[in-house]
Amino acid sequence: MFNAKRFNTDAFTDGVWVNILGGDFKIARAGNPEYEQALESSGYRKMDDPAEKQRALYRAIAKGVLKDWSGVVDEHDQPIPFNVGNAVEVLIENPDLVSRLLSESNDLSNYKRESIEADKERAVGFSDGAKSGSGQGKATKKPASTTVE
Repeated sequence: MFNAKRFNTDAFTDGVWVNILGGDFKIARAGNPEYEQALESSGYRKMDDPAEKQRALYRAIAKGVLKDWSGVVDEHDQPIPFNVGNAVEVLIENPDLVSRLLSESNDLSNYKRESIEADKERAVGFSDGAKSGSGQGKATKKPASTTVE
C-alpha cells in the first residue's frame, strides 16, 4: 500500500537535526517555500559574477535550509552563534559542509514521519547535551542525533 502520510511535511520547512562532520545542524528540505523565496529574492538566478552568485546561494541556504546549529566552533574552539551572517561565512569557508547539507536536505528519508516520531521517543529522558541514535543518514530530533561523515 502507498502511505500518503509518510512524511512529516511540517519538517520540510521547520527542519530536522542531523549530525554532519561533528556538528549538529537543523536542516529543512531543499526546495521548501522559504528557501525558494530566499533564492529568488537574492537575485541568484540573474547573477553573472561567480563569487557574488556563490554568496547569494549560501545566503539562501542559510535563510531557507539551515535553521540552526550546535557544536560549530571557531579556530579557538569558541562556539559560533547561529545567524544568517555567521552561517554564510561558515558555508563559504567549508564547501564540503555545503555539499553535505544539500545532500541531507534532499534526502526524503530524513523527513519520514515514522523516523521523526521514533527519534522523539528515543530522545525522551535525555538532557540537551546527551546524544542518542546511530543510524547513518537518518535525521533526528535533538538531542538524539545521527552522524553523517
